[in-house]
Amino acid sequence: MYDFTAKVCLVTGGTSGIGEAVSERLIKAGAEVIVFGRDEEKGAQVADRLGERCRFIPCDVADPAQVEQAFGRIRTLYGRLDCAFNNAGVTARYGAVAESCPDDWAKVMSINVNGTYHSLRHELRLMLDQGRGSIVNTSSCAGVVPIGGQVAYVASKQAINGMTQVASIENARLADGGCIRVNAVAPGPILGGMNSEARLQAAPENTQRKINVTSMKRFGTADEVANAVLWLLSDQSSYVTGVIMPIDGGYASGKF
Repeated sequence: MYDFTAKVCLVTGGTSGIGEAVSERLIKAGAEVIVFGRDEEKGAQVADRLGERCRFIPCDVADPAQVEQAFGRIRTLYGRLDCAFNNAGVTARYGAVAESCPDDWAKVMSINVNGTYHSLRHELRLMLDQGRGSIVNTSSCAGVVPIGGQVAYVASKQAINGMTQVASIENARLADGGCIRVNAVAPGPILGGMNSEARLQAAPENTQRKINVTSMKRFGTADEVANAVLWLLSDQSSYVTGVIMPIDGGYASGKF
């Protein structure tokens, strides 16, 4: 459906789950794909599996110095950036605000909020040089309809929504008539990653709770999210910017 031939695309948090699915789909659509991740072993495995058009660059997006260095490599190696999917993120232990842990808060904010900000800032700088581009950030259904027990995660995803919309406003019409579109996807409960088989088996009550919050009464898949991400990155969504798109099996629509 999509043609990303000769386009340079970045995926942060691209070594597993949704990020890996998007990286694979972009490769199949003809893109040159750069994957950021903290786990060098996983990154090497993903790059080897996806082939010569996939390059892994070790990068902890929470560290502004590492991000600056990684984007310097992108500029040197490719000289441009056409698309970016900011997907790196973590969650925290469940617990009410009064019992929450400041260390958990700091970790979630450093990766989800600061990591997205550091990446977004450099992506926009590269794209402004060429006058066009498309960026998708990973929010969450919890950033659209908050849930109890996850104050850091909810706050981080709402911050990403705000960043997305501010960047979309600022870059919707550039001085030369170009446009950098900035959107976000807001996945519901998705198999893999934070919902790995081991985690689901270890806490069956949490597994059922996650299924029950959706109208469809099932988990989504990484490929179902990747479908939306590729559409938003592609020229087929050329009149779409500033959108926070739920991909959540009806979570945000309400409950019976």
